[in-house]
Amino acid sequence: MLENMNLLERKVFQHYWDDGLLDLFAAIGVLLIGVFWLRDFPVGAAFVPVWLVPAWNPVRRRFIEPRLGLVEFTEDRERRNRKMLQLTLYAGIAFLIVGLELYFFRDDLPVEPTVALIAGLPAFLLALLAIFTAALIGTARFVAYAVILVLTGIAGALLEWTPGMILTVAGAVMLVIAGILLIRFIVLNPAGEEE
Repeated sequence: MLENMNLLERKVFQHYWDDGLLDLFAAIGVLLIGVFWLRDFPVGAAFVPVWLVPAWNPVRRRFIEPRLGLVEFTEDRERRNRKMLQLTLYAGIAFLIVGLELYFFRDDLPVEPTVALIAGLPAFLLALLAIFTAALIGTARFVAYAVILVLTGIAGALLEWTPGMILTVAGAVMLVIAGILLIRFIVLNPAGEEE
């Protein structure tokens, strides 16, 4: 019986993310980071998680829970979620710092091809974060976002775009996908139907 409950909770956890809200937050995050780079203030990108993380619960309560209800997981699952969220945030900030360092010191790098692709490095690092997220929540969509980030990073670097332009374009593509997912979810799940 306990094994069946654990399996059920695992399935619910995977579908918990199907509404597109996490996708939307990820896309907005990439887009904002790109805008900060475009505005020659890449350090401001470190504040993006600080703004987005506190907004998660109120937005979820406002738009998702009226359609699906409140989902409560076991304390063990909640504890793992909190640890993984912290790890994801720390990894994202660390990736961003590494990207900033490598970008600003790109002229000192010894290998020329690396210098040519260095503008795509922030996108590559965010792609790693997307893969980590895909593994964490068990959805392939974030692998697709990682592919978008990598391809945009390579193409943008070869076209001599700035990291800000690369991230803005990748974020815009992700935003369209996330918007479609969220709109589809809202249309298929009208608020108040449970009542």
